[in-house]
Amino acid sequence: MSQLDRTGMPILHVACLVFPTYQGTQAAIKAMLEASTEQGSASHLLCYAHAGYEVDAPYAIHRIGDRPRFRSLRSGPTPTKIALDVRCVWSIRRLVARLRPAAILAHHIESALAALCAGVGPIGYIAHTSIERELPSYLPDRIGQVASRVGRWTEREVCRRSQGVAAISPALSTMLGNASYLPLPWPRFATDTTHEARLEAKASLGIRWDAPVCLYAGNLDGYQGWEDTLLALGLLRRRVPTARLLLATESDPSVARRLAHRYGVGDAVRVARLDGEDARRRVRAASDLCWVPRRLGGGLPIKMLDAFDRGLPVVATRRATAGLPLEDACIVTRDDDPEALCEAAFQLVRCSRRRETLAKNARAYLSKHHSASGFARSLETWIRELQGSSSRVLRFANANSANRVGAPSDANSCARHHR
Repeated sequence: MSQLDRTGMPILHVACLVFPTYQGTQAAIKAMLEASTEQGSASHLLCYAHAGYEVDAPYAIHRIGDRPRFRSLRSGPTPTKIALDVRCVWSIRRLVARLRPAAILAHHIESALAALCAGVGPIGYIAHTSIERELPSYLPDRIGQVASRVGRWTEREVCRRSQGVAAISPALSTMLGNASYLPLPWPRFATDTTHEARLEAKASLGIRWDAPVCLYAGNLDGYQGWEDTLLALGLLRRRVPTARLLLATESDPSVARRLAHRYGVGDAVRVARLDGEDARRRVRAASDLCWVPRRLGGGLPIKMLDAFDRGLPVVATRRATAGLPLEDACIVTRDDDPEALCEAAFQLVRCSRRRETLAKNARAYLSKHHSASGFARSLETWIRELQGSSSRVLRFANANSANRVGAPSDANSCARHHR
């Protein structure tokens, strides 16, 4: 049992999004909650009404009302999401009054804004990405610079007013002014890597048994840089004509299909829905390696940790590694360079021993750096730090005084408070 639990006070996580889904952020939040519960913490989660799939959670899930109705799984801002986030403000207030949590942990910028508006504390902001960098990718180019400035100001204010700031990657920690780094825990999933399982998976996806398969698994939003995998595939096919790209996504694949045909690789791209654990096992069993590009820095590609766990060799761009101490867990290439992706993939396609070594190193990396116990220790230390910071701000006893929430107002408070 953690020291925090001995006080009888639970932790309230706030995530202004659909939960659970198989998307990266939701998978990260789910892994955090499961690890905390496994280590004996009493955790609660507040989220939207809709769930992407049913989950038998060992922690309490509280959902806001289903008005306005929202069923989209797409990332990015929408008017409906803003309306739901306003509803979250009132739900946070009610839950805090009932649960009396030791801390409110707000995942993503929207959740932090809702918690700050609720006028409760102490608030710990857990950043999963840089809103300054990612927000423009969802908007037309003509307003991208304005969106970036809005994101930068919002991020700065959230850091300043929260009692603690943590990031899920070392790179993001640095971007936010040296915020605390929370090493994301990653659960172990069963994966069948036998030759028979690979043949069966390829057959079910319509891929010839002897074709080398490069996997891209994730959404098709602009910040991902997934387009480079199509260019890399074209280059790889000049050297290995039977090479295929397996595009596993819950996004609308029509834009990827059009671009693949434009690049002359339409016949070599297979699309699979990434809509459950069975689908995840299938696409990974059918693949020889996983490409992990990234157009924008800040976030941590959850697809990379998942591939590590399932024994799938990874080729990641430098930006995608997010500052993690990966050592020999994957091949790291130059950013925004399809030729580098192609060359690394060619090396792995030719050498099964290299693939096996990478897979072994990757699993060792996960065990060392992303264990449930390690995460729980880091989380408890961080919560104690933000509880200490809250001594100068609002307490639960006077939680109705929203204008008193926040750390001291100087611009450097984020960096000073979050070592």
